[in-house]
Amino acid sequence: MTSQLLIDPAMGMAGDMFSAALIGLGAPADAVLGAMTRVAQLLGDADIALETVPTPEGEANRLRIALAANEAGLHESRARTLLEQAIETEKISKPYADFARRALGILIEAEREAHSSGRLDFGAMHVQPIGVARTPYHHGGHDHDDATHPTHHHHGDKPPYQPQEDAVGDFAVELYPEFAAGLDQIETFSHVFILSWLHHSAGYALQVTPPWQAREKKQVGLFASRSPNRPNPIGLTLTEVRGVEGNRLLTGPLDLFDGTPILDIKPHIRSLDQTGLGDDGWLADSDHLELHKRGAPHSHAGEEAVLHEAQDILLDVIGAAVGLQRLGVDLNDVRCYFPVAVGGGVITFSHGRLPAPAPATSAILKRHRIPHVAGPVDVELLTPTGAALLAALHPIWTCRQTLAQEDVLARGMGLGAKNLRPLNALRLALVRN
Repeated sequence: MTSQLLIDPAMGMAGDMFSAALIGLGAPADAVLGAMTRVAQLLGDADIALETVPTPEGEANRLRIALAANEAGLHESRARTLLEQAIETEKISKPYADFARRALGILIEAEREAHSSGRLDFGAMHVQPIGVARTPYHHGGHDHDDATHPTHHHHGDKPPYQPQEDAVGDFAVELYPEFAAGLDQIETFSHVFILSWLHHSAGYALQVTPPWQAREKKQVGLFASRSPNRPNPIGLTLTEVRGVEGNRLLTGPLDLFDGTPILDIKPHIRSLDQTGLGDDGWLADSDHLELHKRGAPHSHAGEEAVLHEAQDILLDVIGAAVGLQRLGVDLNDVRCYFPVAVGGGVITFSHGRLPAPAPATSAILKRHRIPHVAGPVDVELLTPTGAALLAALHPIWTCRQTLAQEDVLARGMGLGAKNLRPLNALRLALVRN
């Protein structure tokens, strides 16, 4: 007789809830907690304890987790290395190791998307685009034929890292109609500064290695570099004013992809901006500075996604893999009830204060087409790690139904940290296949 894992995320899912529920199904607590503790201790002190709690539905498990290094960011390459180390240490077999790798990979991609989505801490500020850049540079290179680009053409070139005076093509800032009146008298200036939101930014690291220093492995602080990948990926371009046509400001060359959101336009005032003065800082006398001066396209070293709360992420992923392996779960035959509850309200975490679900959770829901619903309470119910584990399992989605008792081989409940009504529990079952 074979069994099938059934997941009921009617009150969402978090990584620690999943591991606690797997223990409730029969996975050995010492094996799961031991593996979680060992991988967490690769980054810092960790204390993980299992608590059994009586509920109206029977006994449930809750994990009490205290971590010393959870606030530090971790580069994706280091996270992958630590995961592989844990997979080897815990002797996790290939199907479950691949599951762990998928889960971490899903989280990394979600973190990239969260950093580049433009969602800000709405408790601190609000940024509203006033228009978009129109340039001959298209991300990835593509053909298009639509109302905003009536001429069918193709540009595979990336924008230069500085505007080039001899760049070929038309450049403009196309304002949304409600902002067009703000262009009055802009033609009296010869140049303007364009502030943009670099929406293709792929996350950031606070220490970067400039490409021309890669051989010496010299690092500088992010804010001492001109990398486009920043906590707030704002671009600044000084360009010539060439005219105004309705809501379009015709400009000199722009070092932006077509469609880049524009945040603001400010006039360049020679007597105040003193652009002929200053020095080049740490770039002085470098060959790379000459490339920037000439606007020559060149490569920057790729920058990795940074995982926040990485200690928690790694222990959740390893705990899930070890628990699934100890139960012998067939990863090709997992079912999950839908919709998944995501909660609501406001969450405070490493990215600031944001509405639930978190940006990384939203990215996973969208990319992996997870059927979900808001509520039933205004707190975060589905965490990024919970969503990643669910996506990595590739479950068969099925409507909720009442199971015949004789078909249920085992049940497990994992409780979240909050005491809620309805009960803040993830319910798992092993059922006859």
